[in-house]
Amino acid sequence: MRCGGSSEVKPADAEVKEICQKIKGAAEAHAAKKFECFEAVEYCSQMVAGTNYFVKIKVKEGEFIHVRIYNTLPCYGNELILHGLLHHHEGGSGPIDYFEAHINLDLPKYDD
Repeated sequence: MRCGGSSEVKPADAEVKEICQKIKGAAEAHAAKKFECFEAVEYCSQMVAGTNYFVKIKVKEGEFIHVRIYNTLPCYGNELILHGLLHHHEGGSGPIDYFEAHINLDLPKYDD
């Protein structure tokens, strides 16, 4: 993957699933609801000054969200920050790809 370009979409691996669990609280705070489940399904990533992860997450049967998670560089604390959340019904048919950040950054960054 080249810097700035998104990778191909692939099944969520153990690392991405762990990252998603760490931002679950921030996603629920942004959505103002508790999710029945929070299961990363597939993702793509983008190398920038850190890494953006764009992840499709199952939140209940037939309902998905897409999240944008920014992982800062180690020299900046290797912090995970939820930068965006899109809601999808009907099997999450929207493409997993880059979308603009639109999260209130004053909300929690991840579950402790």
